[in-house]
Amino acid sequence: MSQDKIDMLQRALAREKLARKQAEKILENKAAELYEAKQALEKSYAELETLLNKTDSQLQGVFENIVDAYVIIDLQGNILKVNDAAVSLLGLSDSKEDFNLLEMVKPNEMERVAQSFKMLLNTGSITDFSVTVITNKNIEKLVHINASIIYDDGIPVAAQGIVRDITLQRKYRKGLETEKLKYYNIISNMNLGLVEVDLDDRIIMVNQSLLNMTGYTEEELVGKHGVNLLPIDDDRDLLEEKINERRRGKTESYELRIKKKDGEVRYWLVSGAPNYDLDGNITGSIGINFDITELKNLQLQKENLLEKLAKSNDDLQEYAHIVSHDLKSPLRSINALVTWVKQDNEGKLDPVTMQNLNLVDVTLEKMEQLITDVLNYSSVGTNENEKVDVDLDVVITELVKIMYKPDRIKISFLNTLPVVKGDKTKLQQVFQNLISNSIKFIDKDFGTIDIDVEDLKSHYKFSIKDNGIGIEKKYHDKIFKIFHSLKKSKESSGIGLSIVKKIIGLHEGKIWLDSEPNLGTTFYFTLKK
Repeated sequence: MSQDKIDMLQRALAREKLARKQAEKILENKAAELYEAKQALEKSYAELETLLNKTDSQLQGVFENIVDAYVIIDLQGNILKVNDAAVSLLGLSDSKEDFNLLEMVKPNEMERVAQSFKMLLNTGSITDFSVTVITNKNIEKLVHINASIIYDDGIPVAAQGIVRDITLQRKYRKGLETEKLKYYNIISNMNLGLVEVDLDDRIIMVNQSLLNMTGYTEEELVGKHGVNLLPIDDDRDLLEEKINERRRGKTESYELRIKKKDGEVRYWLVSGAPNYDLDGNITGSIGINFDITELKNLQLQKENLLEKLAKSNDDLQEYAHIVSHDLKSPLRSINALVTWVKQDNEGKLDPVTMQNLNLVDVTLEKMEQLITDVLNYSSVGTNENEKVDVDLDVVITELVKIMYKPDRIKISFLNTLPVVKGDKTKLQQVFQNLISNSIKFIDKDFGTIDIDVEDLKSHYKFSIKDNGIGIEKKYHDKIFKIFHSLKKSKESSGIGLSIVKKIIGLHEGKIWLDSEPNLGTTFYFTLKK
């Protein structure tokens, strides 16, 4: 073999050896990559398995702890799996108890359940389905079911569903419907007319009483504008103003004149309030109407009677003054004649005659005082002055200073007298009369009169206490009657306490007394604040 061929063969062997080394290197690298890929795949598989186990555990927790009952059944109705909520709802002993769900359905509802089950197979799911079941504890419950089919390679193999107990919900709904019907009947038949309008014042609803009050039918009112149909022309602006106020959320009552279908005008007292939806938006208004026509007529009659009564009182007052003047005039004449007789016959008449003439004088004085008191009594309550703030502490203190009282009698104020609303002159007359009575009937060597006041909720309670002769209990009610006096004298006409009682009554108060013979008397009276 030539040298050239040998050299060529050696070069070929060298190239093959190099190529083999390169291939081995490539194989080694590929093996390393495959090993690393295998390691990564094993790690990923382990992580995936861990994740799947964790997810399965979480789903199992959700399944077990879901609030609603969750049930899986086969296509024959046999229970395959239930959660704790389903065990409680269906009255089972535990989640592994074998039973058929269809056997719990109330017998008279089986046909409806069969039809729904067919629909479930055809459509794959049903919602809002309700059925009555009798649990293992023989308790009847109404349940709501949302169900769907479970498939295996497109073939239905089972059904799953969320089951919710709506027994109480149905009970409450029926209760609400019953209450709604009850109140609807009440509203329909109550004596108050009810009308509901929308924001455009279109009538939405009226009750039977409003139809009776207007003479219209429901068809003639519903959908119409109330402001154009019911009020008289002069009151339409008023009603439109009130409607606008209710749109702003204002509630109020007002009087309205309406015209019935036959043209008769009636007076209504309307109480209107805005109507709201569940979101708090004003959707219109509701009006409750009360026919006050008869009351208005009575009020007009009352006003006419009061006007006539006021005129009669004025006439009576004028008559009292005239009679008083006419009665006093002859009394004064008689008094003058008796005085002349006594002066002309001084020293000539015997003592008995003079005594009789003096009795005539006393009787005339008493008669004149009686006429004056009657006039004062008749004047109380007429021409009343406007009530003003009266500081009784100032008024009565000044009164006591100018009143006549013996030195043996002491008048004391136990508390500061308050300021009250009233007629200053008449209130002064009350205290003057009661204090004068106490002074008049104190027979002790040292007399005391204590004036006190107590603050009540709406009134002041006053007391005037003395240590005088006292009054027997049988006379306690009589002394306030006109012309009744326990002491017959020319100073006492028996009208003073009657005037006091009348003045106190005008100030929305009462008067009474507490007294015992020889121990003294306490007059109590109240005055409104």
